Amino acid sequence: MRLVCVVAAILLAACAPPVTASGRSGTSGTPHPPPRPTPSVSAPSDANQDAMPGPGGMTLRQEIGAVMMVGFQGGLSPAVVDDWRQHQFGGLILVPINQNAQDPAAIRRLIQSLRGVMAHPLLVATNQEGGTVCFPATQVPCLAGARQVGPHGPGAVQTEMATMSQGLKALGFDINLAPVADVWDGVHPFMSERSYGQNPAVVAQDVTAAIAGIHAAGMYAAAKHFPGHGTANADSHLSLPFVAESAPTLRSRDFLPFQAAIAAHVEMVMVGHLNVPALDALAPTSMSAAVLQLLRSELGYPGIVISDDLQMGALSPQHPPPPAAVRFLENGGDMVIVSHDIQVADATYDAIHAAVLDGGYRRAQLDASVQKLLNLGLRYMP
Repeated sequence: MRLVCVVAAILLAACAPPVTASGRSGTSGTPHPPPRPTPSVSAPSDANQDAMPGPGGMTLRQEIGAVMMVGFQGGLSPAVVDDWRQHQFGGLILVPINQNAQDPAAIRRLIQSLRGVMAHPLLVATNQEGGTVCFPATQVPCLAGARQVGPHGPGAVQTEMATMSQGLKALGFDINLAPVADVWDGVHPFMSERSYGQNPAVVAQDVTAAIAGIHAAGMYAAAKHFPGHGTANADSHLSLPFVAESAPTLRSRDFLPFQAAIAAHVEMVMVGHLNVPALDALAPTSMSAAVLQLLRSELGYPGIVISDDLQMGALSPQHPPPPAAVRFLENGGDMVIVSHDIQVADATYDAIHAAVLDGGYRRAQLDASVQKLLNLGLRYMP
């Protein structure tokens, strides 16, 4: 199996609006060979870091590309191919709103074309939750969504997710940005169709089953949207949603499905863009070191932490993608999604590079995230 250096992105990164289009939105349970030792760096600001190899022999610039999942609008042009060759983005996210391709054959050609300019493997992602979040151009059947399939039990959830993920895998996708692990409150409508329900224990069972279905198809899964979008009062594609729950309520209810996902060896946990004063009164959850540390320490998650799409309205204009990406990574995230504009992705890449050179984002921390992505590739990548 080839080593993989990345991942990338997810539009609606895990959070697709409830329309028949897609949203944008761990470590594997299998043993891996020990990582290569990370070379020491003389000084964080030393520009010679550009020439110093990291995990897998990757250069600094290749590593920066590896921790980005990127999407673009329209068909694949020579300019996009050249940009991809230069930046070596480790993740590609394809979602309906970008109108990249109109049929399965075109999707397959697009994926193959970008893989052809990579020095390292490319992770390709989309959202196929079923129900209101699917990718029609793939012609993969859009089966029942979480609200409809959930009452039929975990077996039905696993079967449906496996069927949809198998269709994506056949086209060249590696990641299904699913399942939704949010517990719906029965009041706010945004997650009503995408959540497996209001009972956290039932949602946890269904999330476990959905991950098993994705894994059965030979794909990676991403539990979303931590710390819990089910009680939020708005659509994070448009504005920053408010979550009024107390910390004890979040821990006893909203965290349970994420704990189940971690126990099921989910490869990624996606952090949502939410205003949760009980966890951080000053910053959105995706910009909060406290929230990422909670996921790491309290929930004990050692795997890949990925952002929701940084181009969503919940973050801008207060947190534009370039500084938001740097902040997310500095706070302990492993991969960022820029779903729609390759020029924005390029600016984000430059900001991450500058942060490494000036020492704000430590090279050792970048190396560690890249190593997780490389280890991930040992499991399902061709």
